[in-house]
Amino acid sequence: MINKHRNNRYNDISFINQIKSMAVIGVSRSRNFFFLRNHQENFKGNLYAIHPNIKKIPNFDDGTKGKIFSSVKDVPEDVDFVFIAVPRSKVIDIIDDCVEKGVKLASIFTAEFSDSGTEEGETLEKKLMAHANNKIRILGPNGMGLYYPKLGIAWRPNFPHKPGNIGFIAQSGGICNLSIYTLAEMEISFSKVFSFGNGTDLDFVDLLYFLSNDPETDIILGYIEGISKGRGVALQQILKENDKPIIIIKGGKSKQGSIAAKTHTGTLTGETKIWETLFKQYGVIEVDTIEKLLNTARLIECYGMFQAQNFAILSISGGYGVILVDLLEKQGINVPSFSRDIQKKINEKFFTSGTSSSNPLDVSSQIYDSDSIYDIINIALSDKNIDGLIIDLPTWYFNMEYHLTKDESFEPTIIKAFGLGHKHHKPLIPIIQRVNCPEDRIRITRKLYEQKIPVFGDPSEFIPLLPKISYAYHKKNKKKKRN
Repeated sequence: MINKHRNNRYNDISFINQIKSMAVIGVSRSRNFFFLRNHQENFKGNLYAIHPNIKKIPNFDDGTKGKIFSSVKDVPEDVDFVFIAVPRSKVIDIIDDCVEKGVKLASIFTAEFSDSGTEEGETLEKKLMAHANNKIRILGPNGMGLYYPKLGIAWRPNFPHKPGNIGFIAQSGGICNLSIYTLAEMEISFSKVFSFGNGTDLDFVDLLYFLSNDPETDIILGYIEGISKGRGVALQQILKENDKPIIIIKGGKSKQGSIAAKTHTGTLTGETKIWETLFKQYGVIEVDTIEKLLNTARLIECYGMFQAQNFAILSISGGYGVILVDLLEKQGINVPSFSRDIQKKINEKFFTSGTSSSNPLDVSSQIYDSDSIYDIINIALSDKNIDGLIIDLPTWYFNMEYHLTKDESFEPTIIKAFGLGHKHHKPLIPIIQRVNCPEDRIRITRKLYEQKIPVFGDPSEFIPLLPKISYAYHKKNKKKKRN
């Protein structure tokens, strides 16, 4: 990676929120104009195609969708943002044109710069920075650039166009693709996603500074392999001043992972212990898989930051409840008795033999009386000593063919009960196992996602994340009290 930062300044990219026009440079007939088509789907401003030889593009140059020019310099209006997908040998000339045109931001998809691991590639990357001359900001090379659903900027097809409140910074475009499509299935959207590749100009530190001050972003996700020398102090300063939840995967922590990072983006990964200490000091939530990254974001997006010291459990199986107790206590989370008054109220709601009204709650066959389940959950969450509640409910309970009595009010009442976490401002987390009735699970899951209720199929998907969120929550609270 090029050591392009001489000090701890941050490159200003606040203009991103006001992008009004863009151009795709290097539109390719052989790729069926892939990147142009993707941006054409939803981009809100004027979109231009740039190619020296192509004069016509089907369903694009009809006077309503955009125009084609041989050079970005020929576009009659200002161009704020360009997506560059040309051969490596042409990138420098394109950047010269963009600088002359006054383009503010360029995303360079083209690879084989410092990521090639060759002297030639590194020399070309230095030359690229010299020609940019601090007059144009660059994402890449070797990156996908910017996804901004509010403005319709998207490098792949069928990216959601509904804006959300989660920002994501990653060197890997593939990880960005996976994350964007996955969260879309959870009815959760991004504010902005940056795939910055080699980070030749805009790096993780610049982008973190931007998102930490971005009014459209409340939660920040990141995948980072490393940062340039001399950028550590700037990173610390951002983390010190930041008030938003930050969730990070640090790539390249193992010996072989470090080697892979070097060949991926030309990045030096740094000492693992230093990163771990830094994250812990500033309440950054560190995870080690994409699934954990997104699941943590899902929990925080639904419930905000929260404490997770004492949890209640409601299960239809005593044995499953015992397993959940063990898993929670393994993570340092207690499953305590309810307070005396709360326990008395809960006892009054149990009327079926073979049940247990203490924590963990074993409702057994009383699950079919949905009104009583609603009341039990409502009372349990009202206990001041309880921080949240986990519910185990297999899929088949949402299929009337498995019910002796066809109670049509069961499903709406249970879904209403699942929403009680929001009423009490505490996380309520349903486990709906992937055992059978897949169509019913999909239906219920979508209904719950729409109400910002996270759903999991296995406790291992979220229980290890609870103490991480709780630690960060207490870190943020201590900071607020000091300030």
